[in-house]
Amino acid sequence: MCLLLAEGLTLFAGCLALHALVWRVKRPSSYRGWLPALAVIFGPLAALVAWFIVPMPVEFMAVLFLHFSLSGVYIIGYTLISAFSPSIELLKLLDRSPEGVPLGALQLPFFVGALTGDRIANLEAAGLVAVDRDQLVLGTKGRQMTTLMLLYRHAVGLRDGGGG
Repeated sequence: MCLLLAEGLTLFAGCLALHALVWRVKRPSSYRGWLPALAVIFGPLAALVAWFIVPMPVEFMAVLFLHFSLSGVYIIGYTLISAFSPSIELLKLLDRSPEGVPLGALQLPFFVGALTGDRIANLEAAGLVAVDRDQLVLGTKGRQMTTLMLLYRHAVGLRDGGGG
């Protein structure tokens, strides 16, 4: 049982490494390019590798079940992280401005008017941002999330300020 778990996790980690390598060499430019690429890396290619790792049918299915479960969550999460998000852009802006940004001066690229009081209130309630003397600053959770998200984006070769 532990061996199957290790094999499934190793297969998934190998696909993650291959994904990062492919994106470093030539990152697909659009959703129509990277979604099929991810599907091939985490789908048939992974199944082929798994067949050589675990040739027994029942064990093979168990390894694939774990791998495909993790892969499905990863691909959905990748879609969310790689897409444009006003909230993520706000967190990145605040990360670059440790002294804070005056609420009246929020000029974020790509979405003039999309930033609303409700969005700021939701981010503040989640601990991602804080209002300090009429300045919007990055909260502790926001700093952690921004750091993790940027580390991930840079690991797979994505630039700041863009999707894909």
